[in-house]
This record gives sequence, C-alpha cells and structure tokens, in this order.
Amino acid sequence: MSPSVTSLPPAHDAELSLSVERAYREALVTDRLGAIWSLIAAKCFLAQWAIDQYAIPIRGLFYVWTLTLIMAVMASLYYLHAHRVKLYLLPTHFRLNTALLVGLAVTLCFISYAHFALGLLAAPMAAALACVLLGSWSLAHAALRRYWEPLLGALIWWGLAITALRAPAAQSMLWLGIGLLCALAIPGFLVAARTAARRV
Repeated sequence: MSPSVTSLPPAHDAELSLSVERAYREALVTDRLGAIWSLIAAKCFLAQWAIDQYAIPIRGLFYVWTLTLIMAVMASLYYLHAHRVKLYLLPTHFRLNTALLVGLAVTLCFISYAHFALGLLAAPMAAALACVLLGSWSLAHAALRRYWEPLLGALIWWGLAITALRAPAAQSMLWLGIGLLCALAIPGFLVAARTAARRV
C-alpha cells in the first residue's frame, strides 16, 4: 500500500518550524513588553520628580506609582495571553539572561533599601550606582543578543551615572527617568523592531 500523498511537511520538519516560530514570537513579545515597562518606569520616575520639584499637591505614591503599576500588570497579563505566551516567574531552564536579570533586581532592591530605609546612601550615590548596574545589564544584553542598541544604552547609563553623582540630590529621579527612557525604552523598541523584521 503506497503512502498517502500530502502537501504537509514531514512531522519533524513541522515540529521544527513550530518551535522556531514560537521562539521568534516569544522574543518579539518579551522585547516589546520590556520596552513598554521601561517606558512606564520612566514615566513614573519623571512624574515623581516633577511632583517633588514643583510641589504639585498630588500623592505620587498612589496616583503615579500604585495605579500605574496595577494597570500595567493587568495590561501585561492580557498582552501575554493574547499572544499565547506564558509568563514563567521561575523558568524551567535557568538561562544566563534570567540569572543576570534576577541579580540586577536583587541588587537594585538592596540599593533602594540602603537609601530609603537605612539612610546609608545619599540620593546621588544611590542613583549613580543604579545607573552603573543598569548600564552593566545593557552591556550584557548587547553581548547576549548581539545588537548595538543595548550597547548604546549602556554608554548612556554610564554617562548618566557620572551626571547623577555630581548633580543635586533633588535631581536623582530625573536622571533615572531619563535613563529609563533613552537607555532602555528606546533601544528596547529598536530591538523589538529588528526582531520583527527578522521574523518577516
């Protein structure tokens, strides 16, 4: 009995094609989501700086940070669900990228705790350390993805670290907001656009 003729690719080729397509889709979604979250964080820092700088009678912790982050989390979950991408808080395969991101988050939390809770770090020093760490993350991201946009972001971060260290304490959030916008969000959108172009 002769095998049936079909226009579908062999099973192993179809599985490989689906795996490649899934990898491209996940990379594109996570790149866009990372850029959007960087933009959201930049908005929060810049708005908080403006509230403090111009004495605007608004409770920044509630109206700027809490409401924004709640809506951003809800929108992110819907975005991931719409694109059929699962969010793994503890990924099965612990990759280098995840390890670096977790290490960055933990270190930034320690810096925030040392500044806000313990008062061991002045605002310019805390902002400069955060900029240096985020610049190192951008450099690692550029090496892992082999894109030049995160490398440019790393240079911007390190320049802002020097600026924040020499600037008044009241401007610390301003430099962090500018860094999140120019060194993370914009390069992130450029990386996402490049990933989308590769997919096409």
